[in-house]
Amino acid sequence: MAAEAQEAPTVRVGGYFRAYYGYTQQNGQAPTNVSMGGLSGGPNDSNAQLGNTFASARNGHNDFSTDAEVHVFVNGKTANGLTYGAVIEIEFDSSEGTVRSDARRAFSRKTGAAIDEMYAFIASPTLGQIRFGDEDGPFGGLMNVGWVSNFGTGGAYGDFESFIVRPTRTGTTPGSVGDNTKIIYLSPQFFGFDFGLSYAANEGEGEDTGCLNSFASLNCDRVYAATGIAGNGRSHDQPGRMNEIQWAARWRGSVAGVGLAVGASGMFSQVVRDISATGVITRNLRNPELYQVGAQATYMGFTVGGGYMWGNTNYYYIPTLRGDKDMSMFFGGASYTAGPFTVGANFYSGQYAGTAFTPANANGQRRWAYSIGATYRLAPGLDLLAEFVRQEMKEPGVSALIPTGNLAPGSSGDVRDRGKASVFLTGIRLAF
Repeated sequence: MAAEAQEAPTVRVGGYFRAYYGYTQQNGQAPTNVSMGGLSGGPNDSNAQLGNTFASARNGHNDFSTDAEVHVFVNGKTANGLTYGAVIEIEFDSSEGTVRSDARRAFSRKTGAAIDEMYAFIASPTLGQIRFGDEDGPFGGLMNVGWVSNFGTGGAYGDFESFIVRPTRTGTTPGSVGDNTKIIYLSPQFFGFDFGLSYAANEGEGEDTGCLNSFASLNCDRVYAATGIAGNGRSHDQPGRMNEIQWAARWRGSVAGVGLAVGASGMFSQVVRDISATGVITRNLRNPELYQVGAQATYMGFTVGGGYMWGNTNYYYIPTLRGDKDMSMFFGGASYTAGPFTVGANFYSGQYAGTAFTPANANGQRRWAYSIGATYRLAPGLDLLAEFVRQEMKEPGVSALIPTGNLAPGSSGDVRDRGKASVFLTGIRLAF
């Protein structure tokens, strides 16, 4: 009998394909004689000869955007009833900068393949599930409550970012915490309650050390101190978190026919420290400490949800300097489903430390977005969708965020401290 209960691993391939048309309006998209980092104005450009790279560009409104992922699911069962397997998600957008598809000398293509998430798991219906690999955590996407995104592409948390030029587009949502390699425990549900925990040693993903040199350097997964970490140009491209712990707890059930869910979650970590050329180590950034609470209700096709997130981190979960503003962010949304139609709207509004470094910007930075959208289920797995998203950011006193005018040496220029972008998109999404 025990031998019959075993199931050899089976493999199933799934994924999605989506294709959208987008119409975008964004300020700061008419820069003239602005430094463009790595671009040359040509052999007769005096700025280029001086080592400066000033150039001009204009962006239009219309574009198409396509994307796809291939998912591999492996599932098996042991003789004593445990299930096990693995999930591997392959994406095709590893390079963001424009590289024409027919450029044979291109270093890398926009549609290059890369791994999004990959992890193995073992689960018991009474003991819960353990996952190990590159995956979201309980705080970072697995157990969040209140984020209503079941319409269009997700509205303010969706694919509109594919049509926007940085920096206006960056949002701070659970999924943007990252898929750093971690071990995760997800409990079974008891009387409506469940919880989750995860631990990650650092922000590294995948195999190998991450080091680009034959010695310890900024890029190494295991680095705990590096020169330049003090915050002068801090970025989500630099290492920040070490010994990261995520946790979440929630309750799901129904009262008088209304489906309810409430949850709380958090993330704590140490931070990579700064080290001088002579080897003196100091901690100039704060250890990230974040919390989130949320709730949502569903009744007769209606879903309403929202919540609050706060802590000592910046937008996109970048560690902050001492003296920086803490993050404070509200989010909410609502949707209605009737047969194959779903319509909805959502928003977020946040206050963050911003891009000013030393001294900290007392004003901080605000980012907010709102959306309205709809989905029509044309056939199983095939959706037609449309949505409108407006996103803005403002950081008083840091006008160089959105360059629009002449920034050549000796020129005051025409710059703005507020970035604005609106996107209308429509298209199809096929899940298989």
